[in-house]
Amino acid sequence: MYTLFVIIHVLVSLVLCVVVLLQSGKGGGLAGAFGGGGGAPQQMLGSRGMTTLLHKVTIWCGVGFMVTSLVLFMMSGTRTTGSGGVLEDAQQRGEFGQPAPTAPIEVPAETPPPTGGDADSGQDETSGGGGID
Repeated sequence: MYTLFVIIHVLVSLVLCVVVLLQSGKGGGLAGAFGGGGGAPQQMLGSRGMTTLLHKVTIWCGVGFMVTSLVLFMMSGTRTTGSGGVLEDAQQRGEFGQPAPTAPIEVPAETPPPTGGDADSGQDETSGGGGID
């Protein structure tokens, strides 16, 4: 039922957008692009009938938009999504007030000093034993 009202709401919204755009304002609006300035639509419905028809459709779409919005709002309050959320789940499990679990801290073992030819020779690299005097 909820999905049906969402579909109706989207369709009413789209019709409302189109009808509002078709209405002629001070500059002619989008209705002038489709021949609204004395063309076939005005001959078919009359010059007064076109604006009255669009005006009535706008009012009915606006009322439909408000009604479907209200119905969807009321239905969303009673609709269950399967989960109450993270906080509600934690409260049901009794995890509030509990200290957070901590992982043991692993301290890396000390690395032994590097063994190599220069380290055993006893010469310091900064003394410049093999440098130019």
